[in-house]
Amino acid sequence: MKTRDRVKSNVALGFVFVILLSAFPTSYVGAEDELSLPSASVYIEVFNGTQSYFSTNLAGVPSGYDVTNATYFGWCVDSRTIMAGSPEKHEVRLFSTCDPPEELTNQRWDMVNYILNHKQGKVMDVQQAIWYFVNMVGNYTPTRTAAWAIVNDTLANGEGFVPDQGQTIGVICYPLVYSHQPDVQVSVIEITNVVPEFQSTIALSIFMLATAAATTFIRVRKKTPN
Repeated sequence: MKTRDRVKSNVALGFVFVILLSAFPTSYVGAEDELSLPSASVYIEVFNGTQSYFSTNLAGVPSGYDVTNATYFGWCVDSRTIMAGSPEKHEVRLFSTCDPPEELTNQRWDMVNYILNHKQGKVMDVQQAIWYFVNMVGNYTPTRTAAWAIVNDTLANGEGFVPDQGQTIGVICYPLVYSHQPDVQVSVIEITNVVPEFQSTIALSIFMLATAAATTFIRVRKKTPN
């Protein structure tokens, strides 16, 4: 191979690697930090659940967020008061359990998210295990054997758990103060942790750039005599 042709080949190969490296973001932000939730208040209406403690209907959500006006699996994290069920509606703010409001930062949301992704037993077993880790009244002692199995599994494996893409992540429904109802129960709903839109765009861009770069490299190699 002539020196000039060898240089062209190496330049093309280097071009491939430069494009691939430059296409990757300098830092990765986990999907748990990228939940798109409305900053304005929305409304929840709760029913007795069959697959979760609550069946929580969300309303008043503008379009374009990771939650929508739909019904979600819901769980109680506050047994200080009983939340009135349907047709009563409760005004709440939504927060990711990975970025809770300041008053709730000392709660074990990592353990709650682990439980939501590793359920076993019946609904009340899961609910009692959640109360063990997050309960506004203080310490809670489960009364069910299967609930203790969840607690022990979570104690062994849930420390620092962060839901990955495609896993379940809890969203806190944090109530606003009502003049007619001063204390409404804090609850969580389950949503699927989605791939942020910018990551999907980056992946597509990387694929297109890599394809173009590889094509350029192959063309140069074909034109270069051995």
